[in-house]
Amino acid sequence: MAVLDGISLPPRWRITSRLFAGWPIDHQHLLELWPHGRTSDGRIRWFYRLSRYRRTVFSATDISSSVGATVCPETLINAAQTVLAFLTLGPNDTDAEFFANYTPAQLEWRDQYAEELSIYAMDGLCGYCGSDHASSGCTRES
Repeated sequence: MAVLDGISLPPRWRITSRLFAGWPIDHQHLLELWPHGRTSDGRIRWFYRLSRYRRTVFSATDISSSVGATVCPETLINAAQTVLAFLTLGPNDTDAEFFANYTPAQLEWRDQYAEELSIYAMDGLCGYCGSDHASSGCTRES
């Protein structure tokens, strides 16, 4: 089990070259997470970076955990699924205003990959093997 700065990483996660917790979503995409301080009400603010073939698609600190959450594998998994759920929203999932600040490259990524990757963010359905468990903790062989 990989351990980063005292945090045990979930199965199949790794320590990235940036020394962040990294979730290899599929063979093309990596989601990196790191706690980026706390909000005034005690939520963990997360830095995240989603890349495809090592090229950054999204990077921000606009996602927070629930109030009082601690940094642990379960919190990492929840944060990763939350981030991915937002990043994989499509034009039919929300209003056009949501995508107003997307770059042309981000819109292209959304149109090509978001729907396919959205399965990895679903609660109770594994994007790795299709079984009834969380994707980011899957230890089954693909």
